[in-house]
Amino acid sequence: MTQTILVIDDDAYSRMTLQLVLEDAGYAVECAEDGALGLRAFTAHRPDLVVTDIIMPAREGLDTIGEIRKIDRNVPIIAVSGGGRLKSTDLLTLAGHLGADAVLSKPFAADELIDTVQRYLALEAP
Repeated sequence: MTQTILVIDDDAYSRMTLQLVLEDAGYAVECAEDGALGLRAFTAHRPDLVVTDIIMPAREGLDTIGEIRKIDRNVPIIAVSGGGRLKSTDLLTLAGHLGADAVLSKPFAADELIDTVQRYLALEAP
């Protein structure tokens, strides 16, 4: 059975790139353009893993991570960020404290993403 990944990112190019990389690796991918839509998609479809950006409109990633953790303590979450007003490393450290299992600083290589996804989905396998 194909594992499903939810990608939450407000940047259309980033979303499309993540989707293509993950689909090429054999995953089913659902996308959402902000945290509010991402939470709706998560609740409706219960993906096997979530990749979420941190800086987004409507509902930013740190809040989204916290809400997903209230719904499901075990789903792997990978937080990604290119920074913004704060240094990317500060945001990603905070994301880890709020429940992200892994953090990747943009830009990152496709193989780094796939390796991280595979590592956390392997931990979830029965």
